[in-house]
Amino acid sequence: MTPLVLSIDVINPALHAQEFVYVGDVGPGRLKEILPRFQHIAEWRDYLLTLQIRSVKVPTIHADTYHAALRMMLLAWVEPAVIKPAELQALRSLEAALIGSYYEAAFAFTKEKKPKLKREKFKCGLSTLLDYAAERDQLDATLHSASKKESGSALSVIRNVLAHGNLFNSLPWGGLFEAVKAVMGHAYRTSSIDTTVLMPSYFPPEPPSFGLL
Repeated sequence: MTPLVLSIDVINPALHAQEFVYVGDVGPGRLKEILPRFQHIAEWRDYLLTLQIRSVKVPTIHADTYHAALRMMLLAWVEPAVIKPAELQALRSLEAALIGSYYEAAFAFTKEKKPKLKREKFKCGLSTLLDYAAERDQLDATLHSASKKESGSALSVIRNVLAHGNLFNSLPWGGLFEAVKAVMGHAYRTSSIDTTVLMPSYFPPEPPSFGLL
């Protein structure tokens, strides 16, 4: 897997030193403030690099589409309006990744509840995939649960609001990128694919980061 590169040179140097506030994902091993303040774009870049997918088991095509969202987030330093499209891109990359990992199992899972379901009628959306992961693949409840769906903080609910509602009518979701990264890594944790065959990985182990504010 090719390491993510975020170049601050794409931003006007005159804008590198300024205050930027972003909603944080607080908790053990994560940001310490709900509204962390970044004083230089290099700090923001370094934070975004912690959100990249480092698991060598996640297929490159899914990691790359997710990393496209992080490249968009770098530009948020000068144009915060790109944050919401970046969130939607991250969630779309997650949906594609989960289809690749769970589609067949999710169909069988849904057919148990709807025995007459035909494959050609099966609509495998993010909600179904996350439900399967939570109920059958030990996905942590802090990442997906019935209570999160009820509160509107489930990734599937957020995705639908962004895709079908007013894209720019809400604040950024703290912890969204951390959660997308964690779910994608969980889904492929037992994959036999090892991308180090193509690109050696020098990344050190990293503890998981869960939860949305």
